[in-house]
Amino acid sequence: MSATIAGEALTGPLGIHLHERFTAAALQAQRLLGLQADPTVAIEPERLRELIEGLSELLATGRDGYTSGAVREQQASLERLRTRYDTRFEALADVHRAIDELRPITSPASILARAPAALCGASNFQRVLLSVAGEGRLVPEAAHFEADRGAAADVLAQLRADPIRLEHPLIETELLRRRRATIVDDAQVHPRVDHRLVTLMGWTSYAAAPLVIGSQVIGMVHADRGPAQKLDVLDRDVLWEFTSLVAQVYESASLRRTLRHEREQMREFLDWIGARSSELTDAPIRLATVQRPPRPALAPPPAPAARGRDDRVVFEGLLTRRELDVLRLLADGNSNKAIAEALVISDGTVKFHVNSILRKLRVANRAEAVSRYLRLLGMRSP
Repeated sequence: MSATIAGEALTGPLGIHLHERFTAAALQAQRLLGLQADPTVAIEPERLRELIEGLSELLATGRDGYTSGAVREQQASLERLRTRYDTRFEALADVHRAIDELRPITSPASILARAPAALCGASNFQRVLLSVAGEGRLVPEAAHFEADRGAAADVLAQLRADPIRLEHPLIETELLRRRRATIVDDAQVHPRVDHRLVTLMGWTSYAAAPLVIGSQVIGMVHADRGPAQKLDVLDRDVLWEFTSLVAQVYESASLRRTLRHEREQMREFLDWIGARSSELTDAPIRLATVQRPPRPALAPPPAPAARGRDDRVVFEGLLTRRELDVLRLLADGNSNKAIAEALVISDGTVKFHVNSILRKLRVANRAEAVSRYLRLLGMRSP
């Protein structure tokens, strides 16, 4: 037995009532068996079988002076509770198995399209209608009728042509606002139902529950057991459990799709940045001419060799011979293509050498690399 599903079997209005009855009956059974009964200690549902077996043994032996009537009554009560608990547990377990089949679906729209058939296959519901809420209307999205698949398509077409308006005092409007599930009995004469929908579906009794994602209600699910079948509280709880889990699966798929879209956009952006970077890297360096007031002409600076500086000496141990060749050509204002032609290498190899030069000289771009090259060559030898 799954611990998670076992815990959920006692949630919801029916589960709470069942748990209260179970606790009271278990405490009485413990007293009949002479066991310590502490109402403050939670009793696990798994103990039902142990208590029933103990009462059966007590009834068989007739010991301790208990009347057989009291023991039989308590035993029957526990048996009924165990049956109800097992029924509820199995119903919720079937819902979880159906949801597990929907989890691998990556498309949110496909999840909604397949949800009605999944619910019919996992419960006593025979017809399920799923609608999407928007702009004050319930627009049918998908439907599944176990006995008549063609009728489901006809109902969808008619309701899409004229969707249900979410107006007061319609029950669906209240359910969307309060975010809870309910059962509607005597639907043909109920004053708060959409009579066109009831007539179209031939409803006597039906259940409805909203699809809630976080703080947003995205739609609603209607379900029934057939035109003349009445529903009970367990049907309502099964529908509520299913819609809650479908909403989680839908949200997860939507988030995965959003992340996938963001990742694709980021990849396109990085590709664009890379292309622009390549264009800037390949572009020749042009120094802007700044108009300055005339001043006395100065003697041109001496050549690096005249100052005792040779670039091979300056950059020895820092740049390779090929990198130094590339740097010299960069300093002359050549583009990557021109450098590649001069050195008889590919453009890609030039880019590789340029990136290596920038990294080794600890500069951010080609202009800074050239400036550093010229500055180092202009330094006098010690």
